[in-house]
Amino acid sequence: MIVKAAAAALLGLGCTFADAVSLPLTDGRPAGPFVKRQSAPAKYTPTASDLESGCANIGRVAASFARTVEAANASSFQVDPKIAYDCLASIPLDKEPVTIFLNEIRKFVQFQSTLEYLARPPDKSGQDPMDILSGLIDIGSAVNSSSITSWYEVETRVEKLLGGCHEGHLYVAWVLPSLINFRAPFQLVSLSEDGTQLPKVYVADDVALERGRVSGTNASAITHIDGEDVVTAIDKLMYYESSQSPDVRWNAAFQTQNPPKQGDFYTRTRYPGANTFILTFENGTSTEYPYIANALNVPGGSLWSSLASGQDIWDKLINVPPRQNTGAAGKLRVRALEDNKHRIQRTPLDDAIDRLTKRQSNDNVAPPPEQLIRYDGDFPDTPGVSPFIQDINKVIGGYFMADYDDRESKTAIIDITGFSPDDPTAQFATQAVQAAVELFLEEAQRRKMERLIIDVRGNGGGFVNMGYDLYKQLFPSSEPYAGTRLRNHPASLKIAQAFTQLVDQDVINGLIRDIGGGMGENLSNAQLSRYQNAQYASLSNLNQYLNLDANGSTFRSFDDFFGPVDIYDDQFTHILTYDLNNLLAVGDLGYSITGYGDRASYATKPAPFKPENIVLVTDGTCASTCGIFAEFLRNQQKIRTVVIGGRPNRDPSVAVGGTRGAQVIQHTAHMLNFVQIIENNFAPVDAAEKAEWDQIFPRPFQMNIAEAAVNWKDNIRATDPTQTPLQFYLEAADCRLFYTKQTLVYSHELWNKVDDLAWGSEDSCAQGSLKNATVVLGDANGVPVSIGRSSTAGYNSGANGDLPQLTGDYDVDTALWIWYGVRHSFGASRGRNI
Repeated sequence: MIVKAAAAALLGLGCTFADAVSLPLTDGRPAGPFVKRQSAPAKYTPTASDLESGCANIGRVAASFARTVEAANASSFQVDPKIAYDCLASIPLDKEPVTIFLNEIRKFVQFQSTLEYLARPPDKSGQDPMDILSGLIDIGSAVNSSSITSWYEVETRVEKLLGGCHEGHLYVAWVLPSLINFRAPFQLVSLSEDGTQLPKVYVADDVALERGRVSGTNASAITHIDGEDVVTAIDKLMYYESSQSPDVRWNAAFQTQNPPKQGDFYTRTRYPGANTFILTFENGTSTEYPYIANALNVPGGSLWSSLASGQDIWDKLINVPPRQNTGAAGKLRVRALEDNKHRIQRTPLDDAIDRLTKRQSNDNVAPPPEQLIRYDGDFPDTPGVSPFIQDINKVIGGYFMADYDDRESKTAIIDITGFSPDDPTAQFATQAVQAAVELFLEEAQRRKMERLIIDVRGNGGGFVNMGYDLYKQLFPSSEPYAGTRLRNHPASLKIAQAFTQLVDQDVINGLIRDIGGGMGENLSNAQLSRYQNAQYASLSNLNQYLNLDANGSTFRSFDDFFGPVDIYDDQFTHILTYDLNNLLAVGDLGYSITGYGDRASYATKPAPFKPENIVLVTDGTCASTCGIFAEFLRNQQKIRTVVIGGRPNRDPSVAVGGTRGAQVIQHTAHMLNFVQIIENNFAPVDAAEKAEWDQIFPRPFQMNIAEAAVNWKDNIRATDPTQTPLQFYLEAADCRLFYTKQTLVYSHELWNKVDDLAWGSEDSCAQGSLKNATVVLGDANGVPVSIGRSSTAGYNSGANGDLPQLTGDYDVDTALWIWYGVRHSFGASRGRNI
């Protein structure tokens, strides 16, 4: 109940329990202290005294909490958001390590494949101009001039600079949000009366109290947040979310069931700018609610007793090289990695190297299919129905509509809300999903199923191999085309030259012979070293011999592979494609993608479903591997798409709104290993080359940063003569629907709706159609058709000289800084309308 949550939060602001629980209920909506004003609460600015006492005040709350029964198992404890921000804002910085850190991030960001496109976004891409390299220089200048004196401000500004790029593969995973984070006291939902009427925004628990229709007397919709229209307010709040589509960013604000997510209105990583917020409802009432702050609790420890000031946090938790610390700073980094596991993705290479480290054959061999699947088990994303089959890691579930619906149905459903397991320690995920899909499709054919719904809502990507395999099982004779490319610059050139020299065709042939069809468990140490070099060369894609060209042929020379190719005032490699028959290139010796290797015979099988009898259901979140999979379906098979949710309007909305980059590379887990392999095998010829390496190669962070990542490779459609990354195209779904209460909670209700719209008696989408769908894949020249706005608008496009529009929260100064960096860093020839 929200009343209890709000009451607990109110205690942090000095209210008594009696005061909190005696608040009245109005029209079924939990009430707080009623206010006449509807404008935003004043932005909170701590005084010098507040800053001095903030961390010590948290320490006192921690000491009190440690005496409770809950402390033995709790991962956090609640504090007043005011003192939480006081503590964070009091963390100082030393200029030298911060400057070094910003320089290391700048070196790493050179590998971001879309740097120039971000600085000068294509028209209708939905992207505001963001010059990352110049922005980082601006932040460094502000640090050195003492315009920035707080580490928390450095984190916030870098986060917003990268967040404004709307690129899910581009991020820094900080440790401070794992030490202190913020929450709203409840979650929100966006619901339509029937799926086609425009949705309204509700407090989630208000609607849970509702037994009938959403518009009944017990649930009052939200009309304003802090005095601002609710749509505008949520648009601003979600601006820094990772999708270029404002509809997909909108969806990220709300609670969902498939997959289970609390929504970013509730989950506030950073301080929201004020200690309370005001909601105004359709019934005319306004209520002020407090935010909640949570501080890290280490059961049985005394973390906060040693953190009496911001200086203590800087000295003991931040200004500490992560690889040299196993104390509190190291534990905090581990916690941060866990908190960021949704975007710190493992690859098949990571799993393969882990298995090689063990060097035990029984750990390297996948069990038979019957041990990798489960029948009729609970699936977390689909309450109310159980899948006919699922993999042991609960990545994918296969359903038959006839199993849960009274009517006779020939429709099957595949539900896959990620292309990797939530548990990073899960074993043989790709093999398990492959087995579950194969057995499900066999059962579908036995039952004579004719239609298929593929549900990828919330799918943020994962193992690329898994996406390829699912496509090949659906269309065995089709060759999936994914043209990719990397940015060509001095550091990537050096790495490509080194990996191509280290892992040439002779080395590859020798490794295949030495491994002999096993998992590499019997390799000698020298052979193992060559194999690990080959695995990292494969992961990097910076190797002539482990890639194919756009036509699927081997490259004739290094220059034919690496280029440079001049496009969009930048330089890139030539187009690359995967050699799916080469297990070293695929990255996992124990796994053949369907249709290749020891599963090559599957390529002659008939497709289990006709393309016109398949519908892809998304909420626009589909990203990374999901985006690649969706591109195969839509571009090569003309599969129809349905998108769920988005802002309350009748405009078209995107089917794939997450990152459409083809690969993410992490700084510490991957990039540093690339550099180490080069330096272990080659030596600079002189002092000048040594200095060049230090200047261009990323080095370990000398501060406690959990991880960082860039988008390594663009995804380029074969028919696009402009070779613009798919990241900068927003392509409309064929049909748009909104959630109702039933379809939000119960996936099978949504599947029934889609089934009727595609093959049954229903005709009406909120926008578009499935009965008369036209999959738009490009104009007359083959250029994809984008529905994004033109380049003349946007939060960072400027107004009245240097005054930008608000960029998502109370921090107008950050908006000004971003626009200043965009406008003044790359001059009149770059950027838009400046």
